[in-house]
Amino acid sequence: MRSAVLGAFYPDNSNKRHDYVAASTRMTHSDPRAEIAARAVTETAALIVSGQVEKLLSMLPTLGDSEEWRSICTKLAEADGEGFSVAEFAESLGLARGVTGYAFHTVPVALYAFLRHPDNFCEALTSALDCGGDTDTVGAIAGALVGANVGIDGIPSEWLDRILDWPRSVSLLKDLARELSLPAGMGKPVCYFWPATIPRNLCFLAVVLAHGFRRLLPPY
Repeated sequence: MRSAVLGAFYPDNSNKRHDYVAASTRMTHSDPRAEIAARAVTETAALIVSGQVEKLLSMLPTLGDSEEWRSICTKLAEADGEGFSVAEFAESLGLARGVTGYAFHTVPVALYAFLRHPDNFCEALTSALDCGGDTDTVGAIAGALVGANVGIDGIPSEWLDRILDWPRSVSLLKDLARELSLPAGMGKPVCYFWPATIPRNLCFLAVVLAHGFRRLLPPY
Protein backbone atom coordinates (compact mmCIF):
# COMPACT_ATOMS: atom_id res chain seq x y z
CA MET A 1 0.00 0.00 0.00
CA ARG A 2 2.96 2.36 0.51
CA SER A 3 4.72 1.60 -2.77
CA ALA A 4 2.96 3.98 -5.17
CA VAL A 5 4.51 7.08 -3.62
CA LEU A 6 7.99 5.71 -4.38
CA GLY A 7 7.19 5.49 -8.07
CA ALA A 8 5.62 8.95 -8.09
CA PHE A 9 8.60 10.44 -6.25
CA TYR A 10 11.28 8.77 -8.41
CA PRO A 11 9.68 8.46 -11.87
CA ASP A 12 13.02 9.02 -13.62
CA ASN A 13 15.30 6.99 -11.36
CA SER A 14 14.85 3.24 -11.66
CA ASN A 15 17.74 2.48 -9.29
CA LYS A 16 16.19 4.56 -6.51
CA ARG A 17 12.82 2.89 -7.07
CA HIS A 18 14.38 -0.56 -6.92
CA ASP A 19 16.34 0.11 -3.74
CA TYR A 20 13.57 1.88 -1.87
CA VAL A 21 10.81 -0.58 -2.74
CA ALA A 22 13.06 -3.45 -1.63
CA ALA A 23 13.83 -1.75 1.68
CA SER A 24 10.20 -0.75 2.22
CA THR A 25 8.83 -4.22 1.47
CA ARG A 26 11.38 -6.19 3.48
CA MET A 27 10.52 -4.28 6.64
CA THR A 28 7.27 -6.24 6.88
CA HIS A 29 7.35 -9.04 4.27
CA SER A 30 9.88 -11.82 3.72
CA ASP A 31 8.08 -13.48 0.80
CA PRO A 32 9.69 -12.47 -2.55
CA ARG A 33 6.21 -12.45 -4.09
CA ALA A 34 5.34 -9.47 -1.92
CA GLU A 35 8.29 -7.59 -3.37
CA ILE A 36 7.22 -8.41 -6.93
CA ALA A 37 3.75 -7.08 -6.18
CA ALA A 38 5.11 -3.97 -4.48
CA ARG A 39 7.41 -3.32 -7.43
CA ALA A 40 4.42 -3.61 -9.77
CA VAL A 41 2.69 -0.80 -7.89
CA THR A 42 5.84 1.34 -7.80
CA GLU A 43 6.63 0.90 -11.49
CA THR A 44 3.01 1.55 -12.47
CA ALA A 45 3.01 4.82 -10.53
CA ALA A 46 6.28 5.81 -12.23
CA LEU A 47 4.77 5.16 -15.67
CA ILE A 48 1.70 7.20 -14.76
CA VAL A 49 3.69 10.20 -13.59
CA SER A 50 6.02 10.05 -16.60
CA GLY A 51 3.11 9.68 -19.06
CA GLN A 52 4.02 6.21 -20.30
CA VAL A 53 1.04 4.12 -19.18
CA GLU A 54 0.92 2.44 -22.59
CA LYS A 55 3.98 0.43 -21.49
CA LEU A 56 2.23 -1.01 -18.42
CA LEU A 57 1.06 -4.38 -19.75
CA SER A 58 4.43 -5.18 -21.33
CA MET A 59 6.34 -4.04 -18.24
CA LEU A 60 4.51 -6.06 -15.60
CA PRO A 61 5.69 -9.57 -16.62
CA THR A 62 9.33 -8.45 -16.44
CA LEU A 63 9.20 -7.76 -12.69
CA GLY A 64 9.84 -11.31 -11.51
CA ASP A 65 10.58 -14.88 -12.53
CA SER A 66 7.49 -16.28 -10.82
CA GLU A 67 5.36 -18.35 -13.19
CA GLU A 68 2.33 -17.48 -11.09
CA TRP A 69 2.98 -13.76 -11.55
CA ARG A 70 3.44 -14.14 -15.30
CA SER A 71 0.21 -16.12 -15.53
CA ILE A 72 -1.62 -13.35 -13.67
CA CYS A 73 -0.13 -10.74 -16.02
CA THR A 74 -1.38 -12.75 -19.00
CA LYS A 75 -4.88 -12.90 -17.50
CA LEU A 76 -4.75 -9.17 -16.81
CA ALA A 77 -3.83 -8.37 -20.41
CA GLU A 78 -6.49 -10.73 -21.76
CA ALA A 79 -9.14 -9.25 -19.49
CA ASP A 80 -8.21 -5.74 -20.58
CA GLY A 81 -8.37 -6.76 -24.24
CA GLU A 82 -11.80 -8.33 -23.79
CA GLY A 83 -13.14 -5.43 -21.74
CA PHE A 84 -13.86 -7.38 -18.57
CA SER A 85 -15.28 -5.47 -15.64
CA VAL A 86 -13.16 -5.38 -12.49
CA ALA A 87 -15.48 -7.91 -10.87
CA GLU A 88 -15.16 -10.24 -13.87
CA PHE A 89 -11.38 -10.02 -13.73
CA ALA A 90 -11.42 -10.80 -10.00
CA GLU A 91 -13.63 -13.79 -10.72
CA SER A 92 -11.13 -15.02 -13.34
CA LEU A 93 -8.56 -15.15 -10.54
CA GLY A 94 -10.91 -17.27 -8.43
CA LEU A 95 -11.94 -14.32 -6.24
CA ALA A 96 -15.68 -14.28 -6.82
CA ARG A 97 -16.27 -14.36 -3.07
CA GLY A 98 -13.87 -11.52 -2.30
CA VAL A 99 -10.25 -10.52 -2.79
CA THR A 100 -7.92 -12.19 -0.31
CA GLY A 101 -5.01 -10.43 1.38
CA TYR A 102 -2.51 -12.32 -0.80
CA ALA A 103 -0.31 -9.81 -2.68
CA PHE A 104 -0.83 -11.62 -5.99
CA HIS A 105 -4.58 -11.03 -5.53
CA THR A 106 -4.82 -7.51 -4.12
CA VAL A 107 -2.31 -5.88 -6.48
CA PRO A 108 -3.64 -7.32 -9.78
CA VAL A 109 -7.21 -6.34 -8.92
CA ALA A 110 -6.09 -2.82 -8.00
CA LEU A 111 -4.03 -2.57 -11.19
CA TYR A 112 -6.98 -3.69 -13.26
CA ALA A 113 -9.28 -1.16 -11.57
CA PHE A 114 -6.82 1.52 -12.66
CA LEU A 115 -6.64 0.13 -16.20
CA ARG A 116 -10.43 0.13 -16.55
CA HIS A 117 -10.98 3.56 -15.01
CA PRO A 118 -7.70 5.53 -15.22
CA ASP A 119 -9.43 8.92 -15.33
CA ASN A 120 -12.33 8.28 -12.96
CA PHE A 121 -11.36 8.08 -9.30
CA CYS A 122 -14.90 7.30 -8.14
CA GLU A 123 -15.49 4.49 -10.64
CA ALA A 124 -12.08 2.93 -10.04
CA LEU A 125 -12.53 2.86 -6.27
CA THR A 126 -16.13 1.71 -6.40
CA SER A 127 -15.40 -1.12 -8.83
CA ALA A 128 -12.44 -2.30 -6.73
CA LEU A 129 -14.28 -2.14 -3.41
CA ASP A 130 -17.34 -3.89 -4.82
CA CYS A 131 -15.19 -7.01 -5.26
CA GLY A 132 -15.24 -7.40 -1.47
CA GLY A 133 -12.65 -9.08 0.70
CA ASP A 134 -9.51 -7.14 1.57
CA THR A 135 -11.06 -3.86 0.47
CA ASP A 136 -8.76 -1.55 2.45
CA THR A 137 -5.64 -2.84 0.67
CA VAL A 138 -7.18 -2.97 -2.79
CA GLY A 139 -8.79 0.45 -2.32
CA ALA A 140 -5.58 2.05 -1.07
CA ILE A 141 -3.55 0.77 -4.03
CA ALA A 142 -6.16 1.56 -6.68
CA GLY A 143 -6.75 5.00 -5.14
CA ALA A 144 -3.04 5.78 -5.13
CA LEU A 145 -2.63 4.83 -8.79
CA VAL A 146 -5.69 6.66 -10.09
CA GLY A 147 -4.88 9.58 -7.80
CA ALA A 148 -1.42 9.82 -9.36
CA ASN A 149 -3.15 10.13 -12.71
CA VAL A 150 -5.99 12.57 -11.93
CA GLY A 151 -4.49 14.57 -9.07
CA ILE A 152 -6.41 15.96 -6.11
CA ASP A 153 -8.87 17.75 -8.39
CA GLY A 154 -9.99 14.37 -9.69
CA ILE A 155 -11.06 13.17 -6.23
CA PRO A 156 -14.71 13.95 -5.41
CA SER A 157 -14.77 16.94 -3.05
CA GLU A 158 -17.53 15.35 -0.97
CA TRP A 159 -15.20 12.44 -0.26
CA LEU A 160 -12.41 14.73 0.92
CA ASP A 161 -14.75 16.88 2.99
CA ARG A 162 -15.98 13.85 4.94
CA ILE A 163 -12.53 12.64 6.03
CA LEU A 164 -12.31 12.84 9.82
CA ASP A 165 -8.92 11.61 10.97
CA TRP A 166 -7.56 14.38 13.17
CA PRO A 167 -4.72 15.15 13.72
CA ARG A 168 -3.81 13.75 10.30
CA SER A 169 -6.09 16.03 8.31
CA VAL A 170 -6.43 16.56 4.57
CA SER A 171 -4.63 19.88 4.93
CA LEU A 172 -1.74 18.09 6.64
CA LEU A 173 -1.48 15.67 3.71
CA LYS A 174 -1.50 18.57 1.26
CA ASP A 175 1.31 20.25 3.19
CA LEU A 176 3.30 17.02 3.21
CA ALA A 177 2.78 16.52 -0.53
CA ARG A 178 3.92 20.08 -1.21
CA GLU A 179 7.15 19.59 0.74
CA LEU A 180 7.84 16.25 -0.94
CA SER A 181 7.41 17.86 -4.36
CA LEU A 182 10.32 20.23 -3.72
CA PRO A 183 13.87 19.38 -4.93
CA ALA A 184 15.94 17.20 -2.60
CA GLY A 185 17.12 19.09 0.45
CA MET A 186 14.71 22.00 0.05
CA GLY A 187 11.69 20.57 1.83
CA LYS A 188 11.14 21.00 5.53
CA PRO A 189 9.47 18.73 8.11
CA VAL A 190 5.70 19.03 8.41
CA CYS A 191 4.69 19.36 12.04
CA TYR A 192 1.37 18.42 13.61
CA PHE A 193 0.03 17.64 17.08
CA TRP A 194 1.24 14.04 17.13
CA PRO A 195 0.33 13.31 20.82
CA ALA A 196 -3.31 13.37 19.71
CA THR A 197 -2.69 10.18 17.74
CA ILE A 198 -2.66 8.20 21.00
CA PRO A 199 -6.28 8.92 22.05
CA ARG A 200 -7.27 8.82 18.37
CA ASN A 201 -5.89 5.29 18.01
CA LEU A 202 -7.56 4.17 21.23
CA CYS A 203 -10.92 5.45 19.99
CA PHE A 204 -10.37 3.75 16.65
CA LEU A 205 -9.51 0.48 18.41
CA ALA A 206 -12.75 0.68 20.38
CA VAL A 207 -14.76 1.19 17.19
CA VAL A 208 -13.05 -1.75 15.47
CA LEU A 209 -13.61 -4.05 18.45
CA ALA A 210 -17.24 -2.98 18.70
CA HIS A 211 -17.84 -3.82 15.05
CA GLY A 212 -16.01 -7.11 15.42
CA PHE A 213 -18.06 -8.24 18.41
CA ARG A 214 -21.26 -7.03 16.72
CA ARG A 215 -20.63 -9.45 13.87
CA LEU A 216 -20.70 -12.33 16.35
CA LEU A 217 -24.33 -11.55 17.12
CA PRO A 218 -27.40 -12.30 14.98
CA PRO A 219 -28.21 -11.47 12.26
CA TYR A 220 -24.84 -12.77 11.12
